[in-house]
Amino acid sequence: MNITSQASRLAQPTAALVLSCQLVGLAAPSAVAQVSAVEVLDRVDANMSIQSARMTARMSIQYREGNVRDLEFTSWAEGTDRAFLEFTAPAREAGSRFLRIETSMWIFIPRAGKSVRIQGHMLRQGMMGSDFSYGDASENPRLADDYEATIEGIEELDGRPTLILDLIAKREDLAYPRRRVWVDSERWVPLKEERFARSGKLLKTVSLGDVRQIRSRWYPFRIEMDNALQTDTRTILQIHEFELDVALPSDIFTLRRLEG
Repeated sequence: MNITSQASRLAQPTAALVLSCQLVGLAAPSAVAQVSAVEVLDRVDANMSIQSARMTARMSIQYREGNVRDLEFTSWAEGTDRAFLEFTAPAREAGSRFLRIETSMWIFIPRAGKSVRIQGHMLRQGMMGSDFSYGDASENPRLADDYEATIEGIEELDGRPTLILDLIAKREDLAYPRRRVWVDSERWVPLKEERFARSGKLLKTVSLGDVRQIRSRWYPFRIEMDNALQTDTRTILQIHEFELDVALPSDIFTLRRLEG
């Protein structure tokens, strides 16, 4: 396997932390009529901002014929611009690492013996053969920076009252020109998201569950990604441990650590 094909199989599951952190914390149901869509996004972004975090998780790639491929990892994040992860299982993937600094991303594969920068067409490839892409991992987690929002209404989803947001991209270079998000209007955690192409075609559906409270926040510990263009698989990310405001190794976000 050449380095490019190997690169296409590596993931940034920390992107799963970004996914869970983008869309939480709004207002109470009675206040829906009093809060603007801009205020909603500002509260989402403010609520999900982190100083530092560490998590362990499992990514399960489920194939339509019934097979499942599980990968375990530990990841660290600082703010919205820095992330590092290391795979710990299975043995074939152990020691593979990923580094993101702002919009630049690299991967290291022990078998190849060197790091590779992820850019261009690689951003559209599935991470570790999953339904998450490198582009998903590199997105700006601050939705208010990139999207104009409107409030469509309220709908019950999985027994929970949700507020539906319609997001339209401010720039043409974003991977998803339009998104729809269902947010729990009591716990203010996202329960579902649809991502669309400019043509209006549905590209991906994200379902979020196993919602838990950490301090004053609510987080989905289970994130399922279904890529409408990749019909053979669906991918489930299950977070095992999630710690906020942790001390980070001083060299964690460096190429030396990546290749070490």
